[in-house]
Amino acid sequence: MVESRRYQMPLIVWAVLLGLIVTMVGSLPWSMLLVLNLKYGARFPWASVVAAVYLVLYFKYLNGSGPPRSTAMNRAKLVRARGLPRVAWRWALIAGGSANAALAALFIVVGRIGWVPGSATPSPAAPLWSMAAWLLTGAAVAGIAEECGFRGYMQKILEERYGALVAIAVSSVVFGAMHLSHGLSVAILFDAAWGAVYGALAYFTGSILPSVVLHASLDGLEFFLAWRFAGASAPPLVRLDSPAWFALAMTAVLFVLALWSFQKLRNLRLGG
Repeated sequence: MVESRRYQMPLIVWAVLLGLIVTMVGSLPWSMLLVLNLKYGARFPWASVVAAVYLVLYFKYLNGSGPPRSTAMNRAKLVRARGLPRVAWRWALIAGGSANAALAALFIVVGRIGWVPGSATPSPAAPLWSMAAWLLTGAAVAGIAEECGFRGYMQKILEERYGALVAIAVSSVVFGAMHLSHGLSVAILFDAAWGAVYGALAYFTGSILPSVVLHASLDGLEFFLAWRFAGASAPPLVRLDSPAWFALAMTAVLFVLALWSFQKLRNLRLGG
């Protein structure tokens, strides 16, 4: 257990700061590499190659590789990237995937009635090959760095002192707040909700690996849609028409499936 007396600040503050630092160490190099790649040699996605090597080294270090050996066990414990049996993977992907899909369906409804501002960010001029590599790399970086920082280091430290509910709540609120850089809107609540889904998965399985897969997959889809429809005008606002009601119905069904699957996952007693 991490003891607060070892630090000169409250444990909750230390956990949040450490989680943010771990996340930034994993994600900031990619941001800088992408800017350089856009400026120098955008016809070949060399930044993705460098980022892939960096991500492997980053993940291996957090999981206990490299010096100093005195911190190796604690690093691996906090990042909790342990392997899982097949049955755990099955229920984790069903639970997290259905919860993600439910939130996505609800997000579509909210956006359809004008509560989520559209994005007019233009797409950079680059070959399709480069764009595809950058989108995939960005999704992988977000999935790995944010899960290591938020559901690994930050949440694990808080779980040991305050329990799972407080740990998931704090890490999810901070996760949502981190997306304020995209603007203040109801979308922040969805980011926090997605963070809670990943937090629950990490707690029930004792591993961040399912969350890494689901997080990267969802971000990959989001990045693709943002690129594909960059600069497109927003659709006309509606009230709750038939497609919106259908999306709401799907949201309810998917949430029920998610709750049932999380219960199955909890019964496996892998985490905690």
